[in-house]
Amino acid sequence: MRTVYLYIGIIALLAGFTACEKEITVDLPQPKPQIVVEGYIENDQPPYVFLTRNSPFFGGIDLNNLGAYFVRGASITVSTDDGQVELVEYAAALLNTLPEEEKKMIADMFGITLDSNFNLPDISVYSVPLGSTFTGMIGKHYDLRIEVEGKVLTATTSIPGPVNFDSLWVEPHPNPKYDTLVQLKGKIRDPDTLGNFYRYFTKKNSGTYVTGFQTVFDDALINGTEFPIQIPYGIERTGTSEDIDFNTFGYWNKTDTCYVKLSTIDRVHYNFWRTLENERSNQGSPFGSFTKIRSNITGGIGVWGGYASSYSVYYPKL
Repeated sequence: MRTVYLYIGIIALLAGFTACEKEITVDLPQPKPQIVVEGYIENDQPPYVFLTRNSPFFGGIDLNNLGAYFVRGASITVSTDDGQVELVEYAAALLNTLPEEEKKMIADMFGITLDSNFNLPDISVYSVPLGSTFTGMIGKHYDLRIEVEGKVLTATTSIPGPVNFDSLWVEPHPNPKYDTLVQLKGKIRDPDTLGNFYRYFTKKNSGTYVTGFQTVFDDALINGTEFPIQIPYGIERTGTSEDIDFNTFGYWNKTDTCYVKLSTIDRVHYNFWRTLENERSNQGSPFGSFTKIRSNITGGIGVWGGYASSYSVYYPKL
């Protein structure tokens, strides 16, 4: 589950190439208990924060007791140069009164599954009070302060200037065998100042926005230019990695209406996703190099990130 980030110490195992085998038992140290933060603020949207607890790498996650991982009763404040708001905790009982589309959006965002009655499990999320007009604004910095269980956690993020796709189009699948599938591509005009960072999300038809394996990129090699990118469809979180067919993964159906959310983010936010996605790519590989995930939370781990988002849509030519 994507919000419970697993942090453990690194133990080096050195083995020579010999003709014999020896069983080695390693006692991994238990990780220091920490609060895990996942919080965002987007232009024209209210902030929201999830608080969970870390877990041992080989400890497993009990999905039947998901509520045990959530941190309740926190005092959370989001502030900027002209105001602040104290967030309110919304438990599953209240979240499950939301329309089904909004509950599915929360489930996809958090990487969890709705039950047979289309309800969320025992989670909680912190956001603005009902009726609040506090939303993210382009160009502003936002400070996060969390007080919980005798701890104080802080972080800062910003919402940069947005960048739009100039155009979206589709091209055929490179293998004619899959003639019902297409590649979605888009063209971006990068600003002429170095240091722009991007993350994108995708949606099909009436679904919800999802992310893929590698969703962030920067302008180190394309600063100030107009350039095309391929936009793979993201990962549906209802299956497992064994369900992925890489002949079809990331492609869109010819009949799909394709939605893309392109978000600019600041450097610190980018470094979090860059290192997390690198670590995900290496997971399970004995030859993958260890990547330290770059948290921007002081007093805990996780991310507090700002998004400047713009939306584009491609309608199929039937």
